Parts: sequence; structure tokens; C-alpha cells
Amino acid sequence: MKKPGVPESGKLGDLVASKNHSGPYHRKHTPPKKKAAAAREHNQGEFRAVSEAWGELTTEQYQAWRERAKREKSKPRLGKRWTLTGQTFFGRINNPRSAFGLAPLKDPPPAARFGPNPVTGLILANRAGRITLQLELSEPPTAEIMVFGSRPCNRSVLRCFKCPRLGPLPAPVGRLSDITKQYVEKHGRPAVGQRVFIRTRQYMDGGQDEFQEFSAVVPAEHDWDEHAKGA
Repeated sequence: MKKPGVPESGKLGDLVASKNHSGPYHRKHTPPKKKAAAAREHNQGEFRAVSEAWGELTTEQYQAWRERAKREKSKPRLGKRWTLTGQTFFGRINNPRSAFGLAPLKDPPPAARFGPNPVTGLILANRAGRITLQLELSEPPTAEIMVFGSRPCNRSVLRCFKCPRLGPLPAPVGRLSDITKQYVEKHGRPAVGQRVFIRTRQYMDGGQDEFQEFSAVVPAEHDWDEHAKGA
């Protein structure tokens, strides 16, 4: 049920406030029937660890996070943004650190200053029937980079709405970082003619950069010196 108006979140009775690319809406709450997948359980464990770390801070540290959060804003909803709470900002900084295997920061860091994202393109190759996905870099990364990927979709799809996390950017060999293993473990191997969307985002202790998105279509089987490059 479409629900225009002020932004809403959470559950009320059997109705849940949700949103998609068309806008906010209400849906009926449906309890999950299947056990959470291993990846979801892992993500939930990361959030629990950050939540526990918040509960272990000193009074001075709580106050420092609250003061720092006053300079930060939430993601826009219906064109509006709100000042973050100290706990929300603590999660914004430390949830990505947990994903990279780093311990939570107990004191708020200064604002991050990002340079250009070094990831410049997506390369899909189909060599002798072996499909690979690689990210091309202009230079070695100076910040932590997380990779996100869509499910394989029709080549006519030109816009991606769901791009779940694949994992940290693998160490590049030369100027190429191979993300084939991460992608296949998450979504399976794409077929010839399907389009793949990949996003990357830089992270530092003081925040996160904007998403950088690329897409490419899986090419037909070809020689070893050919590939499809996405922009």
C-alpha cells in the first residue's frame, strides 16, 4: 500500500514501513520461514559486536560521540535529513570497520578526507567458458574499499536498485583486482548476455565516500586477449 507523506520506519501492529525506488509504502509483516543464511548471520554478528562496544564506553566517550554526531546528518528521506544521535554515528563509523575485520573505535575520529576512488572500471571476460570479473584500478588504494554487486540481470536493465555487499576489495595484482570468487559465492556465476552491476565505496575512520558504479554484459566465449569492459 503506497503511503506518501513524512518518512516512517519500523513496525506498528502487523504493518511495516518500507520503501523502494518508487517511494515509501506499507506492507504486511511476514515472519521469516527460513533460517537466516550464513552471510546474514555473519552480518548480524558484526552489528551485535558494535552494539556491545557502544555499551562499554565511558561517560566521557558517550559525550564525545554525541557532540561529534551533531555535525553529521542522516541519509535523505523524502528530501529531508536529520542530525544523528551519538549511537547512530558510532555505528556509522564502526560497522564498516567490523566488516573489514578491524576493532571498533572508542573515540570519535576527525572527518575523513577522500581522494578520487582508484577503481576505474569493471572487466568481464569469458575465456574458454571461464567467466571472470575484475576491477581495474588507476593506482593503489589509499583507503579501505568495499565491493558491492547485483545479481545477474537482463542486459536491457540500465539501473541497479539492489547491490548487496560482496566484501573488501581483494589486493590488486598490477592494476587489476579479481572479484570473481566473491561474486560467485554471493550470486552464482553469471551467464552469457547477462548484465552485472558492481559498486565500490571508500571507507576511512572518519566516514565513507560516495558509491562508484560500473556495469558490463557477460560476453560470448572468446580468445584470451578479449574482454568486455563496463563503464
